[in-house]
Amino acid sequence: MKKRIVKSLSLLMAVCLLLGSFSLASCSAPDEEVETTTGESNTEADTEVDPRATLDTPDVNYNGYTFRVSSIASDTHYTTLDPGKLSGEAVNDALYERNRKIEDEYGIVFECVSTDITSNYSLLEKQVMAGSGDDYDLIMQISRNAFSAAIQNLLINYNQLTYVDTDKNYYFDDINKQFTIGKNTFFAYGYDNINVFSLSSALFFNKTIVNEMNMGNLYEDVRNKTWTFDRLYTLATEAASDGNGDGEFKLGEDVLGLIGNYDRTIPCFWVTSGEKLITKDADDLPVYTANGNERMINIMQEAAAYFATDAFDVYGADTNRLSAFMDGKALFLSTGIGELSKLKSVELDYGVLPWPMYDQNQQDYVSRCGDAWLHCVPSNAKDPERTSIIMQALAYYSAGTVYKAYYDNALTSKYVRDPESVEMMQIILSTLSVDLGDTIWFENLRFPLTKAFLDKKGDIGIASTFKVYERPAKREIDKVMKFLEQQGS
Repeated sequence: MKKRIVKSLSLLMAVCLLLGSFSLASCSAPDEEVETTTGESNTEADTEVDPRATLDTPDVNYNGYTFRVSSIASDTHYTTLDPGKLSGEAVNDALYERNRKIEDEYGIVFECVSTDITSNYSLLEKQVMAGSGDDYDLIMQISRNAFSAAIQNLLINYNQLTYVDTDKNYYFDDINKQFTIGKNTFFAYGYDNINVFSLSSALFFNKTIVNEMNMGNLYEDVRNKTWTFDRLYTLATEAASDGNGDGEFKLGEDVLGLIGNYDRTIPCFWVTSGEKLITKDADDLPVYTANGNERMINIMQEAAAYFATDAFDVYGADTNRLSAFMDGKALFLSTGIGELSKLKSVELDYGVLPWPMYDQNQQDYVSRCGDAWLHCVPSNAKDPERTSIIMQALAYYSAGTVYKAYYDNALTSKYVRDPESVEMMQIILSTLSVDLGDTIWFENLRFPLTKAFLDKKGDIGIASTFKVYERPAKREIDKVMKFLEQQGS
């Protein structure tokens, strides 16, 4: 049998420094290949290679097996596993070359399809319910659907995938731990999931308005930790201008202070202030804690009051708000980092900021990580061990290639125009936080709660609203607790 070559992640240091989410010691790795199962001892490898940066899969060849994957189509979030051909675009080509490397190493052929964003859950149900084990090896799901599918036994728990090792440093450990329940890993994000970060919340700002109104250096505000909700509210209010003097502030016609989609913006106010609808106890079990949380209630009541003013419009769809921002009709746009790709050709002078801290008593910035997409293993998969090997390889080989291309090329040089925005994105991506009530329990908590803001505008009683959702939250928590009991967890 040929020697199994386990390659160190030569570019992992650069990626880790950018993300800021790992220690230098955990990211260090030499450039050369290191034999790890047979052959002579390699002293340099023994002393310098972090074992968490190695790919420890068996030496196997699947003799041309067609590895079928269903992804969702997106022009913003890089959810396609295999673009099919080289195009000269950095991320596209990194994905393509990564896949050819895996095909060659394991003797497989990727067959990838992209489906409509609404179709993959029904595709998963159809495959499992029909009893077929040879349709798709991986089917992409958004986190909330992945969790729902897992507790309905439609997916294989990551704890049961033999060669998926989420302790490796090419997985997003901090994020994944926030998604566990009772120490169970229902799903996990590896470095093949670029959209984890493209869907992370940010504030884009109009530099021209900032300069014309002498609002100061917002980047310095962030560095000095004077970038707070009060500062955001003050600047947004000052920026609002009734351009035509008709006494009405209209999106796309007048300059507004802060605009954004209600479903993606309103949760930022509680998440980035360090609060959550659902927290976890000492046993890693979920608890609904929004009801009676005075700090969270005060934060959201204050936000609701500003939402009702002319300076704010956070109650509509993404498309109109992005267009308004590009036309110079807003100081701040609340959106995801992935939307930067749509700004690359506009003349607008813009920058990127993390969401502010609530006040200076908050120790650090917190950035909202929303629902992201990942490939999951159907519970009737024909060969879960084989699938786990390919999944691990996808995460491993993405760390120094796909992510390198995404950050160094797509984000830093193509989509932003100043080094300060790169610095701000580093802050965002190193401070990501997940609220289970905002992600996996979107349908029962985040969506109806933010819809209540939309329906009532500023006239909403936050304390009573949080109380209303205590019962549905408990109902959903009870479901997962029952599932864990049945699994013996």
